[in-house]
Amino acid sequence: MIATIRRRVFDLWRDTGLRSALVGIVVRIAAACVGLCLQIVLARVMALPEYGVYVILWTWVSVVGQVGVLGFYDSAARFIPRYGRRDKQAHLAGFLATGFWAVLLGSGLLAVAAMVFLLALPTLVSPDFLLPLAVLALGFPVLSLETYLTGIARGFGWYALSTVPGFILRPVLVMLGVGLAVSMGFTLDAVTVLCLVVLASTAILVLQAGLLRARLPKTNLRSSAAGRRRFWLVVSVLMMPAMAAEELFVWIDVLLLGFLLPPDQASLYFAAQRSLSLAAFVQYGFMLVAARGFSLSLAAADRAGLQASITRSTNATFWLTIPSVALTIVAGYPLLHLFGPAFVSAYPCIILLGLAHVIRAATGQAAELLVVQGRYRLSLVIVSLSVVICLLLMLVLVPVFGITGAAAAMVLVQTIRLVLVTWLVRQHTGYWVLVRPFTRIPAMG
Repeated sequence: MIATIRRRVFDLWRDTGLRSALVGIVVRIAAACVGLCLQIVLARVMALPEYGVYVILWTWVSVVGQVGVLGFYDSAARFIPRYGRRDKQAHLAGFLATGFWAVLLGSGLLAVAAMVFLLALPTLVSPDFLLPLAVLALGFPVLSLETYLTGIARGFGWYALSTVPGFILRPVLVMLGVGLAVSMGFTLDAVTVLCLVVLASTAILVLQAGLLRARLPKTNLRSSAAGRRRFWLVVSVLMMPAMAAEELFVWIDVLLLGFLLPPDQASLYFAAQRSLSLAAFVQYGFMLVAARGFSLSLAAADRAGLQASITRSTNATFWLTIPSVALTIVAGYPLLHLFGPAFVSAYPCIILLGLAHVIRAATGQAAELLVVQGRYRLSLVIVSLSVVICLLLMLVLVPVFGITGAAAAMVLVQTIRLVLVTWLVRQHTGYWVLVRPFTRIPAMG
């Protein structure tokens, strides 16, 4: 038994892709701890309704951010590894420049449109959300550019650079800002906290841009790739609906609760969801590596290698998600109590959401496979069906069972999604994405 476990661990470590994923997971574990600390601090210093407003709006930013980045976050994972493998430096430089200006222009126009809407039709927005929305609108270009730079770092395989600035340094800066604001006597409402987040994101953007500029290949061949700019823009924009819908599905439960329940109830649910950050970051760690690995296999036209990579990635995601969920369930009561006594009532949500994470892990990085293959229509069909099913289930369960009903809806919808993803991806691509937990795949050096 010990020899078998040792051999499996050794095989995993020999695999460069999984080794990179494990490094990414370690970074994300640190990020989970820092992010959880930030949420605990905010829950403690803000009134519960104000914290609920912050939670709902910041969640919407995560979804709308996919629109602001115009699909270039995901298309970077498709094109950067391919151009690097084939040594097409002119194409690489052209893609990076095209993405930067497209994201800057697109997010800027969205910010202007949001401000015009808030100024022209303020009565359509709840007074509690009006000023916080204005702050986010002004900071939207910064947040979108930061997302794009994160996608570039992921495309090159610079996983620490794609995670540390946004997921560790930003929460630390926000916590420092919160401490300073409290010491100066400011009221910590949603507007103040979102201002701190935008300021911290601006600092992160400058830092990340400087680090990326220092590491990017030096080339002056941009003009030779000018004819492909329209192609990159079209492909990225066509990816955007599927990727925005995928991000919407990640946060659909919190977003719908913002409409179905008061903000204080949504904040209780959000605390339970954030307590499961470790499980979510295990899946994110493998997602960071998987897209690049899949793209390299496609560039080499290696179907067998790609299937082996899919199975290895899914198996590792599944087996690592289970202990992370179990650990969170055991520590659930103390974690929720750190947010405040009122949050302990959300413990049943931790159990149900933990089960949903395990079910989600059983199909690994199927979404990333569809991204690098350019099958954005299939991806959009899958996630759209998932969102509609989730909406219907929550409309039925939340009015009866409250936040526990929302968590139960996520278990059911993840189960349905598992069936849809396994069947549709197999039918349209020929690849098997469902976990094969006891299949041993030889490691790749």
